[in-house]
Amino acid sequence: MNTTQEVWHAGELAAQARAGVKKKMSSIGPRVIRNYMPTEHREFFTSQSLVIVGSEDKKGDLWASPIFGHPGFIQSPTAKLLAIDTSAFYSHLVFPQLNIGHQVGLLGIDFETRRRNRLNGVVTEKNKHHISIKVQQSFGNCPQYIQQRRIEIQPQRGQITRTFLSSWSSRLREFIARADTCFIASAYAVPHADESAGMDVSHRGGQPGFIGFDEHDRLTIPDYRGNFFFNTVGNLTEDPRAGLLFLDFSEGLIITLTMTAEVIWKTENPILCGGYERVIRLSLKGGYLIRNALPLIGNSG
Repeated sequence: MNTTQEVWHAGELAAQARAGVKKKMSSIGPRVIRNYMPTEHREFFTSQSLVIVGSEDKKGDLWASPIFGHPGFIQSPTAKLLAIDTSAFYSHLVFPQLNIGHQVGLLGIDFETRRRNRLNGVVTEKNKHHISIKVQQSFGNCPQYIQQRRIEIQPQRGQITRTFLSSWSSRLREFIARADTCFIASAYAVPHADESAGMDVSHRGGQPGFIGFDEHDRLTIPDYRGNFFFNTVGNLTEDPRAGLLFLDFSEGLIITLTMTAEVIWKTENPILCGGYERVIRLSLKGGYLIRNALPLIGNSG
C-alpha cells in the first residue's frame, strides 16, 4: 500500500494544510490512490471513446489534449499497464507528444453516466502501433460538476485546420463565456522519479459562465469544494505551467491552450474569490483552434 509521503507531494500537502484537511487526508489518501488500476478502472478505460491526456512538449509547455477512437482502442494488459492503439486514433493533428520516459496524465470521463477516473503514469513503450503507459497513480473522482450529455462518434465533418492563438479573439471569448466544461493539465516535479511526481489532467465544470476574464485578460476559474485531494491546486502551487482544453461538440472544435497559472486564496484576495475559497487565474501563452477535429457529437442531458 502507498504511504502518505508517496501519495501526496509537497504542494498537495501545503494546500491541504491551508484548507485545514491535512490530517483527514493523511488517512484517506493511501486508501483511495493506488499504484495499480482496480478491475473496475481497467474496464472503464477500455470502454471509452474519449480520453483526455495531459502532456509536456519539447519546450516544456503543458497541454491538455483529447484522444479518441472506437471503444476498445485502449486496453489494459495488466493492472499496472495501459496500452493505446494509435492506429485507431482519429485526428492525429491533435495527438499529444507522448515519448518514452515522458510523464503523462489521463482522464477517462463518461459524460452520460457522469463517471470519471484518473491515471498518472509514464510512457514505457512506443512504436507505430501502440503506446504503453505504466501506472504510477490511479484513482476515481466523484461526479460533481460534470455536465451530463450523450456522446456519439460521427464521421468527421471536413478538412482539419489548425489556427495558432496568441490572444483572445471575440469569438474565443464568447465561446469560453458559455462553456460549461474544460480540462486542465498540470505537473509536479516531472523529472523526479518518486511516485508522487508526474503529470495530471483534471475536469472542471459548472454552469455556463463559471469561467470569466479579469481586467488583465486572465482567465479565472473558481475551485469548487471537492474531494480535498488538491491535485491541480497542489501542482500549480509548485509549478505554474498549465494546459487548458475546451471541446465544442456542436461544431467539432478543439481549443487547446498552454498557460501560466496561479492559485489565489480567499485570504489573499476576497474580492476576486467572492464566494469561493480559491480561484485559479491563468494567463495565455499560446494555443490552437482546431476545426473539424472532433469526431464526436454531444447532446445535453
